[in-house]
Amino acid sequence: MGKNKEVIIYICNHGFAYEAMAEARKAGARGGTIIHGRSSISQEKDKFFGITLHPEKDILMIVCLEKQKNALMKAITSKYGVKTEARGICFSMKVDDTIGFSFEPLPLPR
Repeated sequence: MGKNKEVIIYICNHGFAYEAMAEARKAGARGGTIIHGRSSISQEKDKFFGITLHPEKDILMIVCLEKQKNALMKAITSKYGVKTEARGICFSMKVDDTIGFSFEPLPLPR
């Protein structure tokens, strides 16, 4: 309680979410969840405003503290944003409540 949380949602072409998560970890993220899915495009590859769209998508979700959000989003989209081969888009939403998340510092290895 008392710590404002956000969920970052990053959607990209299939295969790029793992690299995006690595960038988020470098910027301080502790973990995330990757879900594989398909876009609503009916064909294998289609063009939209001259951009080739791929139907296979990855969704990366990272719950973080509000103060971390901007740094994590910038870390992800700087290498895997909409103007890259990943065609990644990123947004965040407030999280009202959580169970099972700890944002306390990790213990140092012995």
